[in-house]
Amino acid sequence: MKKQLGASDTFFPVPATLVVSGSGNEANIITVVWSGIVSSTPPTIGISLYKERYSLELIRKTGEFTVNIASADLVKETDYCGIISGRKTNKFSDTGLTPLPGAVVKSPIIEQCPYNMECKVVGEIVETHIDEDKIVENKEKNKIEISKVNPLTYCAGIREYWQLGDKVGDAFNVGKQLIAR
Repeated sequence: MKKQLGASDTFFPVPATLVVSGSGNEANIITVVWSGIVSSTPPTIGISLYKERYSLELIRKTGEFTVNIASADLVKETDYCGIISGRKTNKFSDTGLTPLPGAVVKSPIIEQCPYNMECKVVGEIVETHIDEDKIVENKEKNKIEISKVNPLTYCAGIREYWQLGDKVGDAFNVGKQLIAR
């Protein structure tokens, strides 16, 4: 039996990202949970911001931003960056988060976030960064150890932060068990 809930924005989990726009003393952090990959070629991410947001103003001004995946241990800082406006406060100073220069865009990445994406409008990812201790090198390519990244996730609609649980299978492989049927 299913219970109808009506139209809802409940969707889970989604990454809790820290989006940085602007540069220098103007750099601002905003928490964005409405985000996701929208294309592989070229790699493109979509983020959704209210039109009144200071961060959107900075993105429109510069045409650049970074998306930083927060780990679960950054839950307080992540929540803070979503409830305080950057128009009158420096969220880097307030949270103790450290801006690092990007390789391609002028907006900084966040040192404490284990995974970072440099983006140009309309969300094209032009560079990515990962903490070296979060990867395992193998013969195919560098593999990200998701358990070490420990991404903070947000459950929309119910307004809760969570961290990921255990791996349940390898994509493009675990389903092959059904092919024999």
